[in-house]
Amino acid sequence: MNLKLNLFSDTLMLFGLWVTLLIATPEFTVNAQTDVNQFRQFITEDSTLILGLAGYDATLRQDILITGQHPEVLTKMTEMQETSQATFQTIVDKYDRDTQFGIYELSRYPQLITELTANGKKSKKEVEQIVLTYPEEIHESAKEYGSKRYDALNAINNLNQKSDADFNQLIATYPDNFQNSIRRLLDYPEVLATMTDNLDFARLAGSVYQQYPREMDKELEKMHNRIKAQKAAELADYQKQLEEDPEAYEEMLAAAEQFASEENAGQDIKQPIEQEVEVVHVHHYSYWYGYPYWYGYPYWRPYPWYYHSGFYYGPGGGIVIIGVPSYWYVSWHHRHYPNRYPHLSYHYCRHSRRHPHSHYNFNRTVNVNIDNNVNINRDNLAKIDNGRGNFNLVDKRPAGGDVGRPATRPATKPDARPVTKPVTPSTRPVTKPVAKPSTRPATKPVTMPSARPTTRPATTPATRPSMPPVNYNNYRSNERFRQNWSSPKPAARPSRSVSPTRRR
Repeated sequence: MNLKLNLFSDTLMLFGLWVTLLIATPEFTVNAQTDVNQFRQFITEDSTLILGLAGYDATLRQDILITGQHPEVLTKMTEMQETSQATFQTIVDKYDRDTQFGIYELSRYPQLITELTANGKKSKKEVEQIVLTYPEEIHESAKEYGSKRYDALNAINNLNQKSDADFNQLIATYPDNFQNSIRRLLDYPEVLATMTDNLDFARLAGSVYQQYPREMDKELEKMHNRIKAQKAAELADYQKQLEEDPEAYEEMLAAAEQFASEENAGQDIKQPIEQEVEVVHVHHYSYWYGYPYWYGYPYWRPYPWYYHSGFYYGPGGGIVIIGVPSYWYVSWHHRHYPNRYPHLSYHYCRHSRRHPHSHYNFNRTVNVNIDNNVNINRDNLAKIDNGRGNFNLVDKRPAGGDVGRPATRPATKPDARPVTKPVTPSTRPVTKPVAKPSTRPATKPVTMPSARPTTRPATTPATRPSMPPVNYNNYRSNERFRQNWSSPKPAARPSRSVSPTRRR
């Protein structure tokens, strides 16, 4: 019933918007009429972008819709971005990967670069004094490169000023509300990249909003609230199923500890998070220069490690569930240890089957990393499935997968671990069609990653070169940003006396 309800709710949301636009369309210019009809057809054929738009809060939705009314500016910004990105890469290309990474990290703080380069090269003591007013996460990079790489930072500071001046000149003749909206969107580079990658949708949505702002605001807010409620219900179900599964619960703890040991330089994940923070601001990479070019997938913001695991240890030592695991976290698990945590894998499969129309991207996560993983022992998962009293929940392919059949992967992953070797830089970062700023609970600022590489031996040394000093637990890609989290609640540790046959 729950699964049918989710599908019905999604259809109802789109139908409500479609009917609103149909009723609200009086006689007006041919171009406006055409845009309304094309927009209706667009959202009928592909609901991804409209549902993604509805997932944003009202202020950001309005900024997107106002900005979409002038697509020529977005086109010009893309050209400007390509030019500035190429210039930035020319500045950093002369350095080794560790230094490049440090400079990219500093680029997230343009005001800091201005202070480090003002009135000439700074002494080590001056750099230490300047950085005190900035988040702890950037201190190490500033101290390491603030003086040593003065020439590069000074060139970037000049590039920052040029980018700002060119941008201000570009929008100078447009209305104030447009200027205000697009300036705010510079703080959401993942949104701007999504809009430029889907310019037709951005233009149509902006055009229709210009004609019917109240009608669209009303329907999008209804959609937003339904999405929020569905996600809260799904997250509650994820936690409930986990609490009823002692084996999956214990494997979740073990997997997260191993993940931290290998990918976070041995960070103790059992260190409790003392304060719940509902909103975290993560300094993003510059829209003009992009994230480090060697990452194969969008990496606009480095997030705390527990963003990936979906839980943390609270002040009392209990587990607090805050979301489904990230794509990259599940990918790590099933790429390197496909059969080490079978009950956890089963829990992931079961959840994706129970919520096939999820507003999280977890279904694609399971599809890529479990359903199409040739190394998964499906007989083992089938046995767990039967032990729960279920049948055919897991695709019963031969153990080891379909030998000779490559795993299928979507053309654009919602969230993936970046490749660790250089790739040919693209002219513009590729993003998933829908993204959303995070309201994820967070702890103190993420510290600068250790230079220590992963301790897990490479499966194929030739294809796994040494990593830059980046803490991949803080890796965040452009999966639909987790959104509308319900208030985190401690998860009850399952009792070992629970009978598997009574689990749903």
